[in-house]
Amino acid sequence: MKHGISEEDWQDYLDGVARPEVRERIDAHLPGCLSCWEFYEQMTASVADLRRAGEEALRVVTLSDPQLHRMLRNVFQELRQETSAEELQTEVQERLDVLQTVMAPYCGPQAAVRVMERAAQHSPALSLADVTTENWEPFLERLTKLAAALCGDTFARLIWERGQLASAR
Repeated sequence: MKHGISEEDWQDYLDGVARPEVRERIDAHLPGCLSCWEFYEQMTASVADLRRAGEEALRVVTLSDPQLHRMLRNVFQELRQETSAEELQTEVQERLDVLQTVMAPYCGPQAAVRVMERAAQHSPALSLADVTTENWEPFLERLTKLAAALCGDTFARLIWERGQLASAR
């Protein structure tokens, strides 16, 4: 508070909504106080500049209905694509879980994970965490070969069949 004028009183005064007694007090004070007069002038200019900038922004940024429709359509299309990518990655994780479940009774849960990690390392994925729909087939082929070496061709065929992605069928 400077010169008995609170920040709230200044704000109301500048916005033109001050109570009559506050307005009268500030009106009486301003002509006799150079620092408050300069503050008032500076704030009035700043508020005017902000109002002009806001009005200009509204003129420039106002969108027509077709523009708004086009932008919304693009946003929704992006959201659908993100959802589709998430759904595909969920499918990959589900298949990985199925393969681990199938392999665990034959070679143990830890060995099943290690075999899957090894298959990923020797595929374009390079790691189990980076297996995607794009590199799924080479990963599954490598895993099937490792399964054949560990448990035979019948087990490898089971791994191949259980590893097929629904999106690839």
